Amino acid sequence: MYLKSIYGVDITKIYGISGLTGLEILSEVGTDMSKWKTAGHYVSWLGLSPNNKISGGRLLSSSVQKKKNRAGQAFRMAASTLWNSKNMLGDFYRRKRAIGGPAGANVATARKLAIIFYNMVKKQEGFAPIALEEYQEQYKAKKLKYLEKQLKKYGMVAVAT
Repeated sequence: MYLKSIYGVDITKIYGISGLTGLEILSEVGTDMSKWKTAGHYVSWLGLSPNNKISGGRLLSSSVQKKKNRAGQAFRMAASTLWNSKNMLGDFYRRKRAIGGPAGANVATARKLAIIFYNMVKKQEGFAPIALEEYQEQYKAKKLKYLEKQLKKYGMVAVAT
């Protein structure tokens, strides 16, 4: 209730962010999002974006920098609570966990939470999540489109079954 009057939107509607987490983010970030041009700048400031080292157009290493930003840590803690959630962010966390392990999934989901938070506060819009089934259907369609594109790239024809 208090967070809604401070921010102008109810940030506790975001999956994983409780009132206490919202207060911690408020104490570190404040309410003025004009300090950051884009959500990417905000996520980088939080320490939730990869530090890509590129030389000669080739990626040498990619890791998330170890920053002691308390707001970034709050988003990571919020993300870690989503592993068993039956919503779109929980599904995203589980997919990322299967690919890169729990540490990578935690950072990727925390980054997604931070972007949602930034856009809500900056644009003063509410959080409108989509249903889990709809999210999974969108992901399946995107994956199929990618695979068909890869088949076409290698001169093969996709057979619809």
